[in-house]
Amino acid sequence: MAAEYELRLREMTLPSGEITLADVAAIAARLQDLSTRVSRWVADIDGAGRGPRVVEDAAALRLSGVKSGSTVLAITHGVHDRLDFDTPFEEQVSNQFWDIVAALGTDAPPADSPDPVRESAVGLLDALQRAAPLVQITRGDGARVEFRPAECDRSIWRVPTRTTASEETTIVGRLEMVDLRASRLRIADDVGNRVTLEHVVEAEAVSREMVGQRTSATGLPTRDKSGRIVSIEAPSLQLVPVPTEWLPAYAATWELPSDERGPDPEGGAHFDDNEWESFLTAVKEA
Repeated sequence: MAAEYELRLREMTLPSGEITLADVAAIAARLQDLSTRVSRWVADIDGAGRGPRVVEDAAALRLSGVKSGSTVLAITHGVHDRLDFDTPFEEQVSNQFWDIVAALGTDAPPADSPDPVRESAVGLLDALQRAAPLVQITRGDGARVEFRPAECDRSIWRVPTRTTASEETTIVGRLEMVDLRASRLRIADDVGNRVTLEHVVEAEAVSREMVGQRTSATGLPTRDKSGRIVSIEAPSLQLVPVPTEWLPAYAATWELPSDERGPDPEGGAHFDDNEWESFLTAVKEA
């Protein structure tokens, strides 16, 4: 069955059962963002772009009601037109999502929670703080967490400061377009890692000539806490030919050495008239 939650907003100045549209929109956006990133975390999807349909469906949240008694938002996990049972993947997404939500009240994020999930958790705390002084979240099975968003320790959720190297590095991969207004492109390397290229010089011209092609990017890299390159600042870009050994076999050109070629099509055995007549007689008598 789809997981259900009740988000009770207490000590608000509004009448019981009411909430401003701005607050409900902010909370809904942050909840959905958190659920989506948790689903991608479970599916081990790194980087930008839409995930498979099953990942998006498992992350979907619905506002299924608003109740009085303070102001209570009823939230349901999963899409509406689905069978009434959870797949193992959906169940894992639901459990991980609750682990993050419950950790908001204990200031104890899971140690393995990735940077995007932590960023979303802080965003949810901020949205809840604007809406109500006291928040209580209850899961359908009775699990509950209560906290005051203003008193939660955001520092333990924040992404550690990234470090920029002092030496240039070069990465090679397929160039992708991200945001021309911000002069930002991206490279997807040969094993699927995606690295953002910040402040690309003449990004629009570069996108017309290089996007979709194999490209090298050289510049100062920024690494996350695990040492993985996440971006390169103002890189120099250059098209890189596809390695010859990657080309299809039929594209290779070759020929046999002259001394290993086949027989001369004009050559072969020659028969005079008597030899040919003797050959035909032998065939008929066989």
